[in-house]
Amino acid sequence: MIRPTPTGVEVDFIDGNFIYEIDKDGHITYANRTFVNFTGYNKNDLIGIHYSEIVDPHMPRTLFYCMQNSTGKGETWKGYSKNLLHNGDHYWAMAYVSPKEQKEEGYTVMYKAAEKEAVKAVAVKYEEIYELEKKGQDTTGLIKNIIIGG
Repeated sequence: MIRPTPTGVEVDFIDGNFIYEIDKDGHITYANRTFVNFTGYNKNDLIGIHYSEIVDPHMPRTLFYCMQNSTGKGETWKGYSKNLLHNGDHYWAMAYVSPKEQKEEGYTVMYKAAEKEAVKAVAVKYEEIYELEKKGQDTTGLIKNIIIGG
């Protein structure tokens, strides 16, 4: 699968939960029907790709570092994620990433709709961090679990 080219068009998250699972290296091993139907990806194309391929390329890399740091300690990571649909449009979600019972088995990722006001603030912060990363600055201390609102 080739990562979609972002269109800049935002799509509202539908009701419900999107769930997918990744192995310890970040490759998708399972995706629920709601996730597949909403995003427009072919399930067979999703299985085996790295989860970063479905995340908007402007997401700060330090976000993934913080997520891996938390889940590596057995904790659930909670934060905002901007993800790409198959056609390149995007949606924002509140992501919950939890280690499976046996950490070596991987992680379960669940997306819920994110509050629109919170997304506005987070989008600005993420873009600031992304720009710092492009300049080669260390941003690892700028994100942990960024939660605005509920």
